Amino acid sequence: MFKCFHKSKCDVLIVGQTPPPYHGQAMVTKMLFDHEWQKVDVCLLRMEYSASIDQVGVFSLNKVRHLLSLVFRTWKICILRSPHSLYYLPASPNVTPILRDFVYLALTRWVFKKTIFHYHAGGLAEYVNEYIYLKWFARKVYGRADLSIELSSAGVSPSEYFHAKKRVYVPNGVDVEGFASERVTTDGFRVLFMGALTEGKGVVEIVKTATILKADGVQVLIQLVGGWVDEAFKEQIMSEIDHRGLTQMFEFSGVLTGQDKWEAFAEADCFLFPSHYSAESFPMVLIEAMACGLPLVTTRWRGITKILGDSHCGYLCDVKAPEQYAEKVFELLHNLKLRRSMGELGRKRFEAEFTKEKFLERMEHEFKAVSM
Repeated sequence: MFKCFHKSKCDVLIVGQTPPPYHGQAMVTKMLFDHEWQKVDVCLLRMEYSASIDQVGVFSLNKVRHLLSLVFRTWKICILRSPHSLYYLPASPNVTPILRDFVYLALTRWVFKKTIFHYHAGGLAEYVNEYIYLKWFARKVYGRADLSIELSSAGVSPSEYFHAKKRVYVPNGVDVEGFASERVTTDGFRVLFMGALTEGKGVVEIVKTATILKADGVQVLIQLVGGWVDEAFKEQIMSEIDHRGLTQMFEFSGVLTGQDKWEAFAEADCFLFPSHYSAESFPMVLIEAMACGLPLVTTRWRGITKILGDSHCGYLCDVKAPEQYAEKVFELLHNLKLRRSMGELGRKRFEAEFTKEKFLERMEHEFKAVSM
């Protein structure tokens, strides 16, 4: 996909992946692709490396061909539209996408007058710092960006590590137009998780949490929304659920989008997100849950603490601590007033910091400043 809003020269070429697959970074990039830019002229170039969540970060020859195609299309856009700045989202801490970045940026970055890097994935600086052969190349291709956009100040700053000329913090926003503000009454207490079904997102801990709740005689339904990243991990989890006699406590809904996703939020009583994912930075599902008025049970991990701030809209627990998650779910189960209070506080924080409009306004301001 290539799109340019004007026949004249572009201010910014935005290169990024939009859904599918459905994950936070792709959803945010889609907002940039769909936005009607008023203050800058924008060209768009869509990445299509992965069609499903289990393909993310996995090497294939098709991805090599797509990489070379992106390079040639970038050169073509530069010839036809002469974009002033390149907007690019650096890789997650995984060798395959990092090597992809090395090739793409080495062959294209020199064409642009300025470079904007938007760091969605956490842990990149720490990862490359562990490998001498990666560190040298990383500092060449990611180094000295004219603008480095970070989601929060948590963790090692890639802007500092790669010596960006300017660093700004722009928290993500979400569009919740499809959400019905009235909660849907359901039978029983529903706990919602939404995200990639992988070890790092805390799926193992969710099963352990359910085991503790069952042992205490607590009956809840835990709905897991998302795609399995690995078939072997899926078999491991399903076998563990069956072995522990937890089948009636779990509902696997797969990937939900649009109105189906918002209905899952509307039917839930609390949102459980026990992530310790290595690339976690700013999980979009948390601000979606806040926007939908759900109390949160989550972890003190990377940018998550910054999302909640001092809003008191949820519980921050240790990573890999199912006893703590079970305790907090138990508290919410038996205290409707507390659930409503936390939900209202979360909604207020969302409206103050994380709306789609605020995010796009901030991004347009930064794009305009770079283009001047």
